[in-house]
Amino acid sequence: MQAACPAGRKWGVWNMAMAVTYDIYQELGLDRSWDEKTIKDHLKEIQKLWTRRQSATNDKDQLLLIDKVLKAVEDGFRYLIRPEQRKRYDRELDKAYKNGVIHDEAQEQAATLMDQARAYYNKGDIKLATQYAQQAVDQKINDPSAYDLLARCYLETQDYNKALTTLDAGTGLFPDNLGLWWLGARIADSYTGNYEDAQNRINHLIEMAPNLPIGYSEQIVLHLQKGEEDLAFQEIDSYVEKHPDDTAYKQNVAYGLCEYSNKCFYYDQQSNSTFIADKENYDECLKLRQKAVDLYSDEHTQDRLENAQYYGKKEWNSWNLKSIGIFTFYTIFLLPTLPPAGLIFLIMDILLIYYSFRPYWQINKTYVTGKPGKAEGIVNAIGNVTGAIIIWTVKIFIHIFIFIMDLIFHTDW
Repeated sequence: MQAACPAGRKWGVWNMAMAVTYDIYQELGLDRSWDEKTIKDHLKEIQKLWTRRQSATNDKDQLLLIDKVLKAVEDGFRYLIRPEQRKRYDRELDKAYKNGVIHDEAQEQAATLMDQARAYYNKGDIKLATQYAQQAVDQKINDPSAYDLLARCYLETQDYNKALTTLDAGTGLFPDNLGLWWLGARIADSYTGNYEDAQNRINHLIEMAPNLPIGYSEQIVLHLQKGEEDLAFQEIDSYVEKHPDDTAYKQNVAYGLCEYSNKCFYYDQQSNSTFIADKENYDECLKLRQKAVDLYSDEHTQDRLENAQYYGKKEWNSWNLKSIGIFTFYTIFLLPTLPPAGLIFLIMDILLIYYSFRPYWQINKTYVTGKPGKAEGIVNAIGNVTGAIIIWTVKIFIHIFIFIMDLIFHTDW
């Protein structure tokens, strides 16, 4: 423990507004992550030690120092051993550091490390960003954003366990920081798939901020990740009904639905492109993006919806052109001469034409799988077989006709 008060630092005096002028944790060697009981036990030990020293000295300077330490212990008992009072003190302590009321060389060095970490992170150098952020955390920087940045570094390198461990350390020091709790929930529900852990973190968010949308919107993300889309929609409608003017929530959730719908797209490595290549994915993407527009309509959500609708538009399939031509020709020929057969050919022709217009998701599916859809495949097969039968039937008919004509004209009656 540091016995002497650093030069220029005043020992704490609080008025009714709790004006924090020094860091009790640092001065008495207390860890900010400790709970109130642990802090209380350490305060008792420190008090016992310095009270004993007080009774064994008559040095004026030493007695002044002892008085200051014991005064800090009293402040610790006053502000750190009861949860509500401690939360208030921690908020004021953070403000004091931020506003420069408390100057600490170690904290200033840690802040410099954080500036470097942010600079490297913004440049995309995650390795150096992690290194500097970790150093700042190791120096017990009094800044929750250090834990947030370090966790994001681990997130980008897919070290999810370290990211969550970092966030847990951060929430231990800054239990009221919504951003740290939110990021932990997002990693748990969207990256590790630990839905139970995610739910616990979301519950804590909602408990901390029941009047803010942050926890409720993340609950939607969790439902979506679990495949509970209908439940997610019910939660959205329920919240909007209670908070009809919460535009920020609507926008956040709408954008989240659009982002989540990207899972419906297939990535083609050969063409380095993404597209929808399945009827089920098309319907789901359309459903999610339509909900987003209904919730919050702007240029972004409208664009996403139009992008999904594109894959439902149909394009002509020229593969069936030969079969269609055959059916059309014989339909025209048979309808006036042999109506029943002509009608059958007409129906087959119409079906073949109908299935020759395929939605883009179907065209993409054929591209990905190399096979047409079931209905289209059946109609195509029937068309090809029937077309072939017609051609052979016509050829046989022609040969029979020629044979009969030859027989008639070359027979000696």
